[in-house]
Amino acid sequence: MDPSPAVWRSTPARMLWGAALGALTWPVDLVGAVLALVRRGSSPGGVGSLVAWHRRRTVRFLGWADPGVPAQLRGEARTVWGEGGAALTSGRAARYLGARVGVGLVGTLVLGLLGYGLFGVVVSLASWLFDVRLTVDASFQGDGLATSDVLMLVPIGAVLLYLNLMGLVGVGLLDRSAAARWLAPSRSERLEAQVESLTVSRAELLAALDAERGRIERDLHDGVQQRAVALGLLVNRARRAVGPGAAGAVLLEQAGSEAERLVTDLREVAWRVRPTALDTHGLAPVLAELVSRAGVPTELEWDSPGRLPAGVETTVYYVVAEALTNVAKHSGAGEARVGIHVGRAPTSAGRACRDPHPEVHVLIADNGVGGAVPHPGHGLAGLAGRVAAAGGTLAVHSPAGGPTRIEVTLPCA
Repeated sequence: MDPSPAVWRSTPARMLWGAALGALTWPVDLVGAVLALVRRGSSPGGVGSLVAWHRRRTVRFLGWADPGVPAQLRGEARTVWGEGGAALTSGRAARYLGARVGVGLVGTLVLGLLGYGLFGVVVSLASWLFDVRLTVDASFQGDGLATSDVLMLVPIGAVLLYLNLMGLVGVGLLDRSAAARWLAPSRSERLEAQVESLTVSRAELLAALDAERGRIERDLHDGVQQRAVALGLLVNRARRAVGPGAAGAVLLEQAGSEAERLVTDLREVAWRVRPTALDTHGLAPVLAELVSRAGVPTELEWDSPGRLPAGVETTVYYVVAEALTNVAKHSGAGEARVGIHVGRAPTSAGRACRDPHPEVHVLIADNGVGGAVPHPGHGLAGLAGRVAAAGGTLAVHSPAGGPTRIEVTLPCA
C-alpha cells in the first residue's frame, strides 16, 4: 500500500487545518477504538460515523486520494462503513482508530508547542511595545525587552515556527498514512476488484459484440439480401422479355444464375453471423441446422432440449459452430458428435435451468488425428475467452493421433 500520494494535492493551509482537526479528536478516537473492540461484529453505530468523518477529513484537507471500495474482507464480520460504501471490519476500524490516537497525541503536543510559541510572541511584543512586565521567561522580567532583544528573538522564533509548522505537516502525513493503511483496500483486494471489473467488462464487450452481430444479420437480411432478390427478379424479367434466341440471352441467363447464388451466399453469411432463429426459436433447432450443415457427419445428443438463458444459448452456439468448423478443416475426422447436458432435467413448463445452481455441459468429439492446441489468437483460444467471460470453463483433450474432445461447462444463469 502506497501511503503517500503527492503531498501538496491539498494546499498548505488546508493541510495544517486538517492535521489540527485530527489532533483534537484523539479522545473521541480512543473511545471509538474501545467500542469497536467491545462491539466486535455488531452494528457500527457512532463508530462508523466517526470513521466516515475521518475519511472525509483526510480526503478534503490532507489530500488523500481515496483508492475506492475494497473487496469483501474475509475472516471477520463485515460491515459497511464510511464514504462510498467502503467495507471495513470492526477489527480494522479499531486498529485505525488506535493509530489515530497515537497520531492525535503527537499532534496535540505539536499544537501545544505552537500555542506556547505564539503566546511568547504576543507577550514579548507587549513587553517591548507597551512596557508590560509580563514575559514568558523570568530572565526578561525587570525593565522589559529592548529592541536588541527583540531583534535577537526574531530569527530564533522564525526557525522555531517553521519547525513547528513542519511538525504539524508531518502529523498530517502520519494521519494520511494511517488512512491509507487501514481505510484503503489491500493489494490483494485491489487485484480481486480489478479481476472482477475485467470479467464484467469482457462479458459486456461480448454482449455488445453479439448485439452488433445481430444488427449486421438484420441489415444483411432486410437490406442487401432483399436487393439481391430484386436484382434476380429483374434479370429474369429481362431474360423472358428478350426471348431465348435474342442477342444477350445467354448473358442474361448467366446473370440470373449468379443472382440466385448471390442470394444463397448472403443467406449463408447472415446465418453464420448470428442466426435469427436463435432468438425466436431457441438453441435446439439452430444446433440441429448447424449439425446438418457440418462438413463432417455429426450426431447431436440432447435428451431434453429446452430454452436456456439467452447468453448461455449464444455462447453454446458459437462454441459448437467454431468447433465443428475446426473439425471440418483440420481434424481429418470421419464423424463427430455434439452432446448437450443440463444439470437438471427440464420442468413441466419446458424450461431448463430451473435448479438454483445448474450447469450446461457441452461436449464436441471427433475421431480425427488430434493435436488441437488453443494457440493465442486462434479459434480455440477465442472460444476459451468467450466461455470464461460467461463464467464457464473450456477444456481441450486432443492427444496426437486423436480422438479430440472439447468439453465446456457453463453456469446456467
